[in-house]
Amino acid sequence: MAFKRKETVVEATDLNTISADEAEKRIIAGVKKYATNEANFSKADANTPYLGHIIGMGIESSNLADITMSIERQFMTKMTKRVPTNDSGTEFKLEAGELGKLRILEGQDALAATPGLSIKMLMDLGHMPQNEQYLQKVVSFAYITALGDGYRLNDGIRKLLGKIEKLQGPERAEAAANLKTMVGQAKDYDSKVADAATLAQSRQKTYDNDKSSVDSLTRELSVVQDKLKGMSTSGDEGELNKLRNEEAEIKTRLKMAQAKLRVSQEVATQAGNRRAIEQQKVDELRKMLAETIAAAEKVG
Repeated sequence: MAFKRKETVVEATDLNTISADEAEKRIIAGVKKYATNEANFSKADANTPYLGHIIGMGIESSNLADITMSIERQFMTKMTKRVPTNDSGTEFKLEAGELGKLRILEGQDALAATPGLSIKMLMDLGHMPQNEQYLQKVVSFAYITALGDGYRLNDGIRKLLGKIEKLQGPERAEAAANLKTMVGQAKDYDSKVADAATLAQSRQKTYDNDKSSVDSLTRELSVVQDKLKGMSTSGDEGELNKLRNEEAEIKTRLKMAQAKLRVSQEVATQAGNRRAIEQQKVDELRKMLAETIAAAEKVG
């Protein structure tokens, strides 16, 4: 259940007039109305994920666009001029213009999974000056993603441990077998996250699979579009409509696959670069996971 909160009117502030830490606080306060995990939200910091109920604020992925709009409503910037970067005009970069409402480029919000990463995004897009001291405390998107996997696995084992205590006979035996499988998954995960290079290699495989999916859909779309070109003067409206519907369906699937690819590419690129803050978070998770595995292995 969502916790009660008061709506507030936020007056937009020029991003160049406040510190990164102050902007972070305002972003956290601004997304409160979408949060459902009060315990996590009340102590949220730069590295508290927006998404997820275990270590995150409990915000659903469908609300990422709302979070983006929430951030945009709070701030103003001079990076307001959109300049096309390709011939079709579908991609843009931001350049300095008149001071006005903040604009975030499409797709950037998918990688801004924490308040700290939102600040990094604003810096990367030129809305705020780069602040390396602030960024040193921000866990990368790759490790927010990898750590989230570990916490979900840990939580699943803990929940199953709680259920097993109340079971008897065949039901207990089945649950114990499932627990053994999950412990194996936890050990495999631990071995991957323990070493940055191993984690990067694992995430690269995910990226390669996602890229193959995008390439396959791109080829499918090209085939359908070629057929449409060939039938443009045929007059067979039934077949044309069928092909147009197929084209629209593939385009939708391709857009979703491309979004997923952007995320997996970001993770694969960053996973091998582990900084002190990320090592600290990995160590904390591994300690927790080791305790959970030890408790699970005591179950007969």
